[in-house]
Amino acid sequence: MKKLLALTLSLLMILTLAACGAGKNDIVGTWEITDGEGATYGWGIRFDKDGKFYYATGTETSEDELQEAFESMEALISIKYKVKSDTQMELTVSVLGGFGGKETSTVDYLLEGDTLTFDGATYTRAK
Repeated sequence: MKKLLALTLSLLMILTLAACGAGKNDIVGTWEITDGEGATYGWGIRFDKDGKFYYATGTETSEDELQEAFESMEALISIKYKVKSDTQMELTVSVLGGFGGKETSTVDYLLEGDTLTFDGATYTRAK
């Protein structure tokens, strides 16, 4: 009877963990905006493991140019993200230097493999 109870509790724990769905680590990385058919437009977003979020635009879609743009953005504004569910995350924007204060909003997203729909736009994971 004890073995059956232990097995049942183990299975329940495994199913609970599997039901958690997408988490912060699934979205970590650099994403390039696309038209949904693969063409890129030089606009990117990045989710870091530590909860920082970046967005930037450039005339090219190279990884180096996006990285430079991400670093430039960090000098002006700080954005933190927190995954709330499989379809929503919370973004907290702080303007550096104390101007403008801090604002938090909820953003819809959908992650399907290497395709991310974020706030109505389609992105592809940068390779």
